[in-house]
Amino acid sequence: MNLSKNGHASGAWAKLAAATIVAVCALPGVAHAEDKAGAAALFAEAGKLVDAGQPARACPKYEESLRLFESVNTRYFLADCYERIGRNASAWALYLEVAAKASDDPAKVDRARERAGAVAPKVSHLTVAADAKQTSGLAIKRDGAELGPGQWGVAMPVDPGPHVVEATAPGKKPWRAEVQVAPNGAKARIAVPAMEDVASESAHTSTPVASPETAPPQDASLGNGQRTLGLIVGGTGIAAMGAGVVLAFMAKSKYDDAASYCNGDRCVQEGVDLRDSAVSRATVATVVFGVGLAATVGGGLLWFTAPRAKKQTSVGLTPNGFVLRGTF
Repeated sequence: MNLSKNGHASGAWAKLAAATIVAVCALPGVAHAEDKAGAAALFAEAGKLVDAGQPARACPKYEESLRLFESVNTRYFLADCYERIGRNASAWALYLEVAAKASDDPAKVDRARERAGAVAPKVSHLTVAADAKQTSGLAIKRDGAELGPGQWGVAMPVDPGPHVVEATAPGKKPWRAEVQVAPNGAKARIAVPAMEDVASESAHTSTPVASPETAPPQDASLGNGQRTLGLIVGGTGIAAMGAGVVLAFMAKSKYDDAASYCNGDRCVQEGVDLRDSAVSRATVATVVFGVGLAATVGGGLLWFTAPRAKKQTSVGLTPNGFVLRGTF
């Protein structure tokens, strides 16, 4: 059978699926009949999803089909599916496995090697650096899988996305960090720091790159409440200042009305009453305006001094860079 360049040739898909189902179900002994049938059904369903432009949904079905029954064809199409969703390291490795397993079919070997060579430049790499001499018994894992000392300091192929690196050693505090690897041949590096003794009191955040430490965020609800109170107090103050101004104008109007009943400082009773009323209103206006001014200033202070939640900082991601977040 010829493995097409795009994984699934639209005109030949029905024949391919039928041939695979027959081949899987006909092989004796290696798997239970139900597993063979299930693997064939999953293979067919995955092919339909790829043809429908949904490779992300197809890949898990290929994976399960391969788990139920080992097949070079399924392995090839799973590699093709990985390549479609950008998991180039996984695709590259599977193409090479197909080339190794299909030794009895030179055409398949050539096709798998061709696909592996095409995807190789797009494979991203992650280097996990560590000094074996710095910590006795050091053990390192990447995404839960142990990295032997032979891999330390070597750029290893990985799929793009987040990867978790963990380090442990007897008598040392465990170390953990997350590194973000960019796609399309990007290279990232992370170094395991000197391990801290378990007895140490100075637990701290440790990452291979310097980044600003962030304080715990303030309780946003407290700040919101204080700002609300500031608005209320300030608004009341502004209203009081307005009332003071109105009372001042009313006082001046009364004082001007008294002029008709006075000759300088000598007034008939009506003029005296008007002037007394004007003075009283002016006094009230002054008090009201002063209280309003104080309330406005107080409201402003409440608003501007309210605690605010602090924003956390992060290290940016570049095409050949990575983001680290690590704690002991």
